[in-house]
Amino acid sequence: MLLLTLALDTSAIPLSVAVINDGQPLATIQTSRQKNHSVTLMPAIAEALKLAQVTIEAIDQLIVAAGPGSYTGVRIAVTTAKTLAWTLNKPVYAVSSLAALTLPWRQNEGALIIPLIDARRNHFFAGCYQWQAGQLHQIASDAYLDRTEIVDQIKQNATKQIFFGGQITVEQQTFFTEQLSEKTCHFASGSETLPLAGEFSQLIINQEPVADLDHFVPTYLRKTEAEVNWLAQHPHEESDHYVEQV
Repeated sequence: MLLLTLALDTSAIPLSVAVINDGQPLATIQTSRQKNHSVTLMPAIAEALKLAQVTIEAIDQLIVAAGPGSYTGVRIAVTTAKTLAWTLNKPVYAVSSLAALTLPWRQNEGALIIPLIDARRNHFFAGCYQWQAGQLHQIASDAYLDRTEIVDQIKQNATKQIFFGGQITVEQQTFFTEQLSEKTCHFASGSETLPLAGEFSQLIINQEPVADLDHFVPTYLRKTEAEVNWLAQHPHEESDHYVEQV
């Protein structure tokens, strides 16, 4: 039996929406420029469904990039996925936004893949992965790191071929190339920098859907400045799920 999937990613500057039929993309909507995802996501979903010639009621499951990334961006996709799941009574699968950025490099089996999402001031949300026999393996946990910490992490791995995923400035590319001179660095360009929602099915192999939608929240990996200030003013409050508390 064929399985229709709606996949969503608004965790960084690009937006990616896809309708997938049994692992094969039927329609994909992709943007690479900064836009208001809260305004553009629902029209993108409607357009993808129209191109795929299916209705939202026909969707069997959802896959959402749940972070890390833009604080607002990850909330938009996760909230939309949860709302659709509740409305349609369908399961949701959560994938790492960083894992999504490894998909353009999946043919480079055995190479070290470092997906990055710019978090400003020389800090990144960073992952460390390898594709082996069609399966994605996480080498180190996704983390919020400065660029020198990323270099140190890469140097600890013996792999010589390093593939950086995501949108990385020329200045940052130069830094990593100089700091990792003993390795061969490859940087994503063009469509390689984008999350490929149409291929998200490859990220949920052997994965279970979200068990508790009510308590499903994005993966942030760091506190926002507003949260830090709020906690300073409320020292006896719990820090978990700050967004829900305020």
